[in-house]
Amino acid sequence: MVGLVCALAPIVSAQRLGYSAEEFTARRQALAKAVGAGTVVLAGRTLPLSGIRFRQDNDFFYLTGNEDTNAVLAIDAPSGDSWLFLPPQNASEVRSDGKNWLTMGDQAAPRGFTAIAPITELGEFLARRRAGGAGRPLYTRLSEHDEVDDSRGELGVGLARRMSNPLGARPSDDAWRVEMLRQHFPAVELKDVTPAIDALRVIKSPREIEILTLNGRLSAEAIRKAIEITRPGRFEYELEAEATYHLFKNGVQGNGYPAIVGTGPNVNVWHYQDNGRQMKAGDLVVMDYGGSLDYQVIDITRTWPVSGRFDELQLRAYQCALETQKAIIAAMRPGATRAETREISKRIYEKWGFADQRPAQAGHFVGMSVHDVGDYAAPFRAGMVIAVEPIIEIADKQLHIRIEDTVLITEGAPIILSAAVPKEVDEVLALMKQAGTK
Repeated sequence: MVGLVCALAPIVSAQRLGYSAEEFTARRQALAKAVGAGTVVLAGRTLPLSGIRFRQDNDFFYLTGNEDTNAVLAIDAPSGDSWLFLPPQNASEVRSDGKNWLTMGDQAAPRGFTAIAPITELGEFLARRRAGGAGRPLYTRLSEHDEVDDSRGELGVGLARRMSNPLGARPSDDAWRVEMLRQHFPAVELKDVTPAIDALRVIKSPREIEILTLNGRLSAEAIRKAIEITRPGRFEYELEAEATYHLFKNGVQGNGYPAIVGTGPNVNVWHYQDNGRQMKAGDLVVMDYGGSLDYQVIDITRTWPVSGRFDELQLRAYQCALETQKAIIAAMRPGATRAETREISKRIYEKWGFADQRPAQAGHFVGMSVHDVGDYAAPFRAGMVIAVEPIIEIADKQLHIRIEDTVLITEGAPIILSAAVPKEVDEVLALMKQAGTK
C-alpha cells in the first residue's frame, strides 16, 4: 500500500512522467513467470501512423518501453531473460527518424535486455531455441491487439466487417504473424499469450496510477475549460479546441479518442465526431473527451445546457444519472461485482421514473486503451481502473444525459481520478455563469 499512497500524492507539475527501465523488466519477468515455460514472441508496429504522433502497439510498449517500428521481443520463460530485435539503419534512416536502440549501441544492459540484436537474426534465434520441443511452447498473440480507442473485441468486430468486403479481406497483422510462425516452425505448439498480458495490464502499477492521476486532473481541467466558454452561437469545435489546447499545453501526447462534442440532435449519436454544429439556446452539450499521457488514457463525459439552465425533464434525468453514478462508485470496493452495481442502477432509475431505460453499471476498464483489457465477470480488485457512465436517453426529445468519470479501485474507498471537473448541478451552472461575467 505504500506505493499506492505515494502514487496518489498531489501532483503539481504538468511534466510528463514516463517509466523506468526497471518497470518494463519487472513486467517481462512477471509475464515469464505467468506462462511458466517456453518462449514469448511479440511484435511491435511495422509502419508509422499517418498524420499523428507515433504510438507503439500497447502490449509491445507495455513489455519493452520501445517505440521503434519493426521491432520484435522474445522472452524466455520462466527466467525472464529477454532479447529485442530491431532493424539496422542506414544514414538516411537515422537522419529522418533518429537512431533506434540498436544503432545507439550498448543499450541492452541499461534497459534490462540480454541483448539487442538485428531483426535479421530473429529466425535463426527462434530455430535454435527449439521452442516447439516437449514442454516448450511458443507464446504469441493469437487474439487481436487493442488500440488507444478500440478494445481487442471492438477491433475484432471491425476486422470482421472489413472482411465482408471482397476487396478488403486481407488478414490482420496479428493473423499474418501467426500464419508465418506456423509456416516457418510447423512443429511448434503455439499458445495465446494475450490472457497472461491482460491479467497483468488490468492491475495498474504505482507508476501507472501516478500517470493516470495526473492525466485525470489535466483531462478534467480540459472539460472545465470547455464548459466555461459555452454560449449560444458558438460552435462545437470551439469547445474541442479549448479542451485540446489545455491538454497539449500541459504535455499530454495525444487524444485518448476523438473528442465527442454533441449538441442538439447530435447528442443522440454516441460516438459523434464532426463537432461542426453551431450551438443554440435550449440545447444540451454532451462532451466526452480525455487525453493519452504516457500510454495511459482518461475517459470523462459531462452534460450541460448551452443556455445555462436545464428544463424540467433534463434536470430530472440529470439528477437520476448523477445519483446513480455516485451510488455505483460508492459500491466499487474489492470483491464487489458489476452485477451488483447494475442492481443499484435499476432501483434508482425506477425511483426517478426511468425504469424503461437500460440500467447502468460499473463500466469498461480504462488504461492503455480507453476500453482497456480485463475480465468483466471478475470481482473488483485494488488497482483496477474503471469508467462509470450512467446514461438517460430519449432520442425524440433530443435528450441524452451522460455523466462519466474514471475511477480507481483501492483497498478502501474508490478514488475518482477525473474529479477536477464539477458535476453537481449548482456547480456546473455556477461555473457557466461565473465565466460569462468575466
